Amino acid sequence: LYPSYTNIIAKRKEANILSTWEAQKEAFLEEEKRSAELVENSKITSKDILEEDNKKGNEIIEESDGSSIGTYNNIDEEIVDYKDLTAEDFFPLKIRIPKIDLEWIVNEGTDRQTLKEGPGHIIETPLPGDLGRCTFSGHRTTYGAPFNKIDELVKGDLIYLETIKGKVLTYAVTELEVVDPRDVYILEGSDKKELVLTSCYPEYSAAERIILIAELVNAIKTYDILTNKILYAHSYLGR
Repeated sequence: LYPSYTNIIAKRKEANILSTWEAQKEAFLEEEKRSAELVENSKITSKDILEEDNKKGNEIIEESDGSSIGTYNNIDEEIVDYKDLTAEDFFPLKIRIPKIDLEWIVNEGTDRQTLKEGPGHIIETPLPGDLGRCTFSGHRTTYGAPFNKIDELVKGDLIYLETIKGKVLTYAVTELEVVDPRDVYILEGSDKKELVLTSCYPEYSAAERIILIAELVNAIKTYDILTNKILYAHSYLGR
């Protein structure tokens, strides 16, 4: 009865948290779009001035690159320096796993109170998208049981992480195993860009830990902020 009660309360609370998070994300993207439009309009105005000057015989000045302002590129087309990033650049983020109908907000840290709110990022592990094993811990039977069904995932199933700034990281499941809680080696460094989800195993017991490992397959921004088009791509970038 106790787990069921806490799950009902937690899921209701999580629905409100998700709604607030989505509203904040939309507000951020709308502001980004307005800023991009201002820059684009400025470029157009500058172009008109240059063309007018050229007509008057001034030296022709070429535009720098002609690229579309605001278009988000895949991570393999942009440089991401994780030395300049902190947890605040990622968390709170949304984890979504369509296969098991999971959608939850992940926060930084794994203290008792944080895990009552939902999954938490183990702060000693890398940030999402960086080399190594970025690790999230979450409950399977209480407080909404966000990781209750991760044992149903199989190789190739997709996991999406979305930041409030509209960046999406997509991971594909590579393996699932059950280990002793003392086997912390599972969280140690990796030469791949991986995501690890971990929880108690079996249900209603902490005798072992279930470990799900997924590898980064792409990292894209959610929208082209000028066209509002959703961008998707799938190619392994983890190595």
